[in-house]
Amino acid sequence: MMSRIKSRISKTFFKVPRRKDKVLLCTCVSVVCVLYYIFSVGDYVLAKSYDKHFDYPLNIDIRPLVEQIISGGNPRIPKPINFYPYKFLTNSGKCKTIEKLDLFIVVKSAMQNFGHRAAIRQTYGQDNIIPGRIVKTLFFLGISSHPKGEIQKQIDAEIAKHKDIIQIDFHDHYFNNTIKTMTSFRWLYEHCSTADFYLFTDDDMYISVNNLIDYLDDKMQFKRRPLQGDHFYAGYVFESRPLRHKISKWRVSLDEYPWDKWPPYVTAGAYVISNKSMKYLYVGSMFVKHFRFDDVYLGIVAKKLGIEVTHCPQIHFYNKKYSKEGYKDVIAAHGFHDHDELLRVWREQNTII
Repeated sequence: MMSRIKSRISKTFFKVPRRKDKVLLCTCVSVVCVLYYIFSVGDYVLAKSYDKHFDYPLNIDIRPLVEQIISGGNPRIPKPINFYPYKFLTNSGKCKTIEKLDLFIVVKSAMQNFGHRAAIRQTYGQDNIIPGRIVKTLFFLGISSHPKGEIQKQIDAEIAKHKDIIQIDFHDHYFNNTIKTMTSFRWLYEHCSTADFYLFTDDDMYISVNNLIDYLDDKMQFKRRPLQGDHFYAGYVFESRPLRHKISKWRVSLDEYPWDKWPPYVTAGAYVISNKSMKYLYVGSMFVKHFRFDDVYLGIVAKKLGIEVTHCPQIHFYNKKYSKEGYKDVIAAHGFHDHDELLRVWREQNTII
């Protein structure tokens, strides 16, 4: 009797998995493994603590080196580890005859965006757009894999007509944005180092120079210090973590960046920096390992230099829905891929000069 009871209990609680159960179990295990791989769970687990262990190379205090170089010194140790050896294929004399600039606008433009550049020239890119203020604008481009193709011929004609394009001999590609940004910094450092402020913007942004000047005036009056002696780096500030997903366009491996979060950084669509910060960020970049996302890279350089980033709520990294009243205080808004829309909005918000 007892043996029959034990047999029933064994069959009830210790059933051998049937074939369907085995298949289901194997499927579940496979799905978990695939998700673990795709979402790189192990990378998130193994990432170093940014707060405890951040030491992005060079793992030294770079600020004394930067200050020595800017003041005219020539430090021998350590030597720079990062330099972008690309050539400027064109140049501009917009800064040569000007002792002082209030604002210089750097537009990072894609080669094929002729309509965007035309719209910018008719709107915020007009020279000296604010009465009593000296404002200049230049476009910065790379080159294509077909340097003698039709697009380049059109750009050559555009350069001859407008003389407002700095073209650099690197491949113009999304993941080369850090090269575009830092070579534009180099051009400013070498050819246009006199502006109080520099605005960096993509060519699909709406920009109000009036609102930007008002914002800077308010900030500098509040700080009550000389412009040339201030660090200032402002835009839409993010505090976020690297994406490790293997299917993401923005995936970052642990080999590339082993820490669990980024330094605070300003999104690349539009940001403004002071004269001093432009010089420090450029020279500092020579001692900071390259990283392919330009906004994150500048955040890393700023972190190593001790330059604080300032969040500006009037700069929108997204496509802020337009209304006449809603754009009254906007400095920058992203997503103006339709250059006719940029013209319409800017003209409604600004007085044509």
